Parts: sequence; C-alpha cells; structure tokens
Amino acid sequence: MEGERSLNGSLDNVGLYGTSEPTADLNAVTIGDLSFLQSQESIRRITWRGTELVRAITWPIRDEDWGTYQQEILAESSESSDGSYTYSLRFSVGDGRLECDLSVKADQSGTIRADITMTPTQGAFPTNRAGFTVLHPIQNVAGADLQVRHSDGSVEDTKFPELISPGQPVMDISGLSHAIGDASVDIRFSGEVFEMEDQRNWSDASYKTYCVPLVYPFVYPIEGPTTQTIEITLQGGTSTSDSVGGDEPTIVSADMRIAPDMGLAVDPDWIGQANARQAVATCGASYLLLRVRPDSTAEYLAAAAALADQLEIGIDVEIVLPDDQPAEAALRSVAASLQAQGIVPVRVIGLPEGYLGSHQPSGPWPEGTTPSEAVHLTRAAFPNAATGGGMLTNFTELNRCRPIADDCDYLTHSGTAIVHAGDDLSVLETLETLPQIYRSTEAIGQNKPYRLGLMTIGMRSNPYGNAVAENPTQIRRTMGHIDPRHRGLFGAAWAVGVLESTENSLVQSLCLAAPTGPFGLAFEPRDWPQEGFDGDDTARVYPLFHVFRAAASMSGEMRLTFESLPKGVAAYGISNGSGPRMMIANVTAEPVTVQLQRSFPFAILDSASLPQAKADPNWLSTAARTDTNTLHLGPFAIAFGGQTT
Repeated sequence: MEGERSLNGSLDNVGLYGTSEPTADLNAVTIGDLSFLQSQESIRRITWRGTELVRAITWPIRDEDWGTYQQEILAESSESSDGSYTYSLRFSVGDGRLECDLSVKADQSGTIRADITMTPTQGAFPTNRAGFTVLHPIQNVAGADLQVRHSDGSVEDTKFPELISPGQPVMDISGLSHAIGDASVDIRFSGEVFEMEDQRNWSDASYKTYCVPLVYPFVYPIEGPTTQTIEITLQGGTSTSDSVGGDEPTIVSADMRIAPDMGLAVDPDWIGQANARQAVATCGASYLLLRVRPDSTAEYLAAAAALADQLEIGIDVEIVLPDDQPAEAALRSVAASLQAQGIVPVRVIGLPEGYLGSHQPSGPWPEGTTPSEAVHLTRAAFPNAATGGGMLTNFTELNRCRPIADDCDYLTHSGTAIVHAGDDLSVLETLETLPQIYRSTEAIGQNKPYRLGLMTIGMRSNPYGNAVAENPTQIRRTMGHIDPRHRGLFGAAWAVGVLESTENSLVQSLCLAAPTGPFGLAFEPRDWPQEGFDGDDTARVYPLFHVFRAAASMSGEMRLTFESLPKGVAAYGISNGSGPRMMIANVTAEPVTVQLQRSFPFAILDSASLPQAKADPNWLSTAARTDTNTLHLGPFAIAFGGQTT
C-alpha cells in the first residue's frame, strides 16, 4: 500500500489524527509505465513515466448544501491481468435513494476509461452536483498551454490560469489536451456538459473539470438512470523515479524575509475557562483577532479584554455588520461596546453579513452596503485603527469580490482545507496551493500588507450552504466545523506546512488557532469529554500548541530557508543573535529521514513523546534534546531544533 496507512482505530490513530476512525486505504496500482492510487472515492495521482498528469478522477455525490454524501458500499471488486487493471464499485447514498455503478479500466498502453451510472430508487434525487470530476495538477501547469474541444466540435487554444481565476476559465468541455514537460494527456468527456473551475480558490491543489455547469439550479434532480464516461490517454515522457528524499543534505541558511506574527482567533465560546487561559498565556501570541457583532455581549468583550491583558498583547477586530440594520449605526454600536471594555483596536475590518456567503463573480450581490463602502464607514468609525479590506471567509470570496487596494491599509482572508474533500491526502495537498493563493492576493492588493485570518483544517462558517456540517462521530468529512485532525500530530505537522508556505510572500501575520474550542490550542473537559479526564480538570494542550508557541517566539526575526528538503517534509525557522531555531515536520503518514548539512540540538514531538507534550504546556522548554544532523521522523512527527523557547 502507498499513501495513507490504516491503523484500525488504535490509540496511535487518535494520537496521529485525533480520531479513532481508520485511515482510508489507498491501493497503489502499477501497470507498466502507468501508476495511480485507487480507493472507493477516487483514482488519484495518475502518473505516466514518472510525471503526474492527472491529479484525480473522483465521483462525489453532493447533498443540497454542497456537502458530500457518505457512501454505503454494496459491492466491490478488482482484477489485474495481461497489463490491465479493472475496478468495479457499486454504492448507494442518501439512505439508498441513489444507487451508483462505477467501472474503471486501465491499460499499460496509457489509457484509462471510467464509467458511472447513477440511478434514483425512490423518485427524483435532489443534488447540488453528482458524477465525475477530473482534477488537474497545478505544479508546472499554472499558465501552461491548454487545448479545449467543445460540444459543437470546435477547438480552442487557451491556457490554464496563472493567477487564480475567480470564475470558470473554460466552459462547454467535451475534451482537453495539455502537456507537462515532454509528457502529454488527452481527456474525453461524455454523458454530461462539463466545465472547469480554478479550484485553487479553495486551496485545493488542482484545477477541476466537473459537471453539471453552474448555470444549472443550485439543487437539481436526477430523474432517471444517468451515465457519464471519462476516457484518458497518456503519452510521451521519459521514465523517472519519484524519490521520497533528497540526494543532497538539506542546507539551512538565513533569508532576508521576516517571520510573521502569530495571532489567536477569538469567538464567544473560544476563550476558555481559567485553567485553559493559564495554559494559553504561555503561547506567546502577538495579538488577538476578535470577531464581534453589534449584539456581542459585554461579558464576551470583557473576557477578550482580560485575555489580551493577560497575554500583554493588542487586539485586531473583525466586525460582522448585520443585514437588517444600517452599517454606520452598527459600527457606532460596536465602537461604543469596545470602548466600554477598554478595547482600543489596532486594526479593524467591517464586512456586511451577506458577504459571509459566496457569490459568483457576476453576482447577484447582496443588497445594501458593499464591502468597499464598509471600508470607508469602518475607517470613519475607527479613525485611529488601520482599516482592512477583503473577506472573513476564504480567498475565494476575496477573489470574486475584490477590494480596492488604495482604500485599504491591509488585505485579509481566512482559509479551510476541507471544502471539497476531507481525506488526509487532499488536506495535505492544500499546502501546495497556499503560495499560489498568496501571489494572487498580492496581485489584487498591489502588494499592500497582507494579514491572514484563521487558517485551519476545519470550517468556521460555510459560505456555500446553510451551515457547517456537524461532526458528532469525529470523522474526516467535508465542511466539518470540528475536524479531529486539529487535535493530533497531523494538525501540528500541517500547521508547520502552512508556516513554510508563507516563505517569499508578503504575509505579515496569521492565526493558526483559537484559545479553546474547535480550533483551540488548549482543551478542557467541557470541550472533549471523550478525551478521558478521569475527574482531572487541568487544562491540557494539543500538539499544535507547541508549533504555535515555537512560531510565536520566532515572530519578527529573520527567516531561515531550507534547500534540498526531502519530499513530504516541511520546515520553518529563524536566525537571530542566539543562533538558528527551526521546526522540521514530516507531513506524511510514512517515516522519513532528513539529513542536514550540520548538526543542531533537536527535541522530537511524535507518538512516543505525545502524552508528555499534551500534559505539559512547557514541554518544548524542558524536553530532552539530542545534537544530530540526521532526523528519523515517524508519521507527522516534528523536530524542534536550535535554542529552547
């Protein structure tokens, strides 16, 4: 097996992923020069002679809120013979209201054919989207030539967008052809009208060709048996090996960039009780990012002010302006409430509530105050604070409703890793996309200061449906408000990847967590009784706490750069008068070895040290360190190197 490993719900699984749900099995299939990873949800990482030409073929069935239905598997089989591979899957969704028959046939000549037939069993089946989706990789593809065949037989020569496209860059698709290096791929679509969107908007590491077109109603019915077909032909290329490690030792050197500030996002339920606040007080955050509304309670604002005083830091404010009252009056109300609690905001952004939802670039837009108008009104209400522009949700919404850069002192947006897919591999792939999001934002903002909001795996709010998905069983799912991986080593390693992604960007600050709650650094019995406290009310911390604390101690210092890192490894660090400090994380489920050009003292956060690290917020300062230039890192393990914090 390649990719993810199944740990069968063991204690190690909880430590790694924050959940006892087993990891998805990915079956590594190799047929001559063709290879891919196959599961019950997708065929992915389709590679020909060492070059990944197709990121994935998937077959999601979306519900009315754009969530993905869980499959109920009815039958499954696979067969390999004479240089070919066949996979068959029969499954149902929606309590059996839609049955799906899937067949995938691959041949060593470089051809793949996939067919799916969807049959409603109890009358018309409502869905937001159903059937095949083809994902195209982004590395060495952004800005590349693309040939498109349309349903009328015409051929269009165009390019994949380089900067992230807010709308659909290609419409009415019956075929696509492009090259990566000296290898090429041709894809044919039938059974439905397909179009492409730039899925980098949501931090997915792909362009996505999907059906049905967005001109369809948001929810449409499948009224009878419907069949779709995808045919792929791979050609050219030179056989290469995809090494999991660098051939040369990793070189650590100083860069001229400055490490960003680290903030804590705050909502009414995220401040925590006294024990948790005491643990969080040692995290070293640079500021609080406070989300408020005109009806925010005095109790909430007072608690936020007290936490800021305890941490001795300032407060930035995000204001949600209700649609049912004038924005100017709402801003005056918020300003008075903040002043009553002694809160003097350093930075403020005001956003009309309707823009927490997502809208196509062409609209229609919410009635009332626009985001651009809100910038001017916010500046008038808070004349002594820097005024932000952008969105409180994802880059998608900023890209589709772009701020006027000259009106803003800084730009902002947030991010979640589970809009379209909730599996481990897809979440880790989002780290590829973040640098491209930063470049696109910097182009929109004309290089204005760039301050990221809450960047997390889980979803804070849902711009694409009625609500975020509840997750009482703590599984991996799209659009989940609570994602269990936040609590495990996985979430800590992913956060190191987010920090690494800011290299060569204008990002000045970001929030990786809240004090407590679904995005917390510390947890309490009231939050997660399933963690097992046995009557002990002492606040404990997640592995992410130690990543956050280390990153916070690096804020404002000159960054390090890491050359020749092995594949699947993320690194982040700084250098100052006391010497270099760094975090090196394994962002895969397989062990990796990192060979450095020189030795440093390292402490390792892994499955073995996790119990102590969760129990002691000061673990990073007291953990034993070994001077070495060779790191053997288990799944999602993190090496903290250099001086203690």
